[in-house]
Amino acid sequence: MNQHGQFGKVKQWGFLVKDLDKAMAFWTETLGVGPWWGYRNVSLESTFKGETNTVKMHVGLAFQNGVQIELIQQTNDVRSPYSEFKQTDKEQVMHQIAYFAPDIDDAVARAKATGMSELGVCTNMLGQRYYYMSNDDLGDLVVELMEVDDGFVADYERCAKEAEQWDGSEPYRLISL
Repeated sequence: MNQHGQFGKVKQWGFLVKDLDKAMAFWTETLGVGPWWGYRNVSLESTFKGETNTVKMHVGLAFQNGVQIELIQQTNDVRSPYSEFKQTDKEQVMHQIAYFAPDIDDAVARAKATGMSELGVCTNMLGQRYYYMSNDDLGDLVVELMEVDDGFVADYERCAKEAEQWDGSEPYRLISL
């Protein structure tokens, strides 16, 4: 194992939120985190605990010290890696720590070899897969293994660098799909 752990450096802290706009405002106005990039009306194919559905959501992405912060608001009522949160009275909760996985199949196999179990997988419209792995020792927190390619990594690095220089202007940069 290297100095950065089993899967490299943590690349993302992910949170589930009830209201994306309210959550982004809190992170920006209270914690000074921004700017926010992201997408409204995202569709992912989700297989979670054996059930396959199309999950709809809004996603906000920002950076703090080079690590991405993801806010996810599921907007439909299908079962997914995010749906159990909708039944709580919380406004937002930490859901995942995420790692880049250029070889996603190898990363999932290594996670399973360490005793983690696969809760589910989401696939985006480009075919990239995001696996959610669990272990009883993590409690409600999951490990997300993100399938990445050079373009994904370049965009991540561009946004992280821009966030370092952010002057507080134009805090919300979301597009609708």
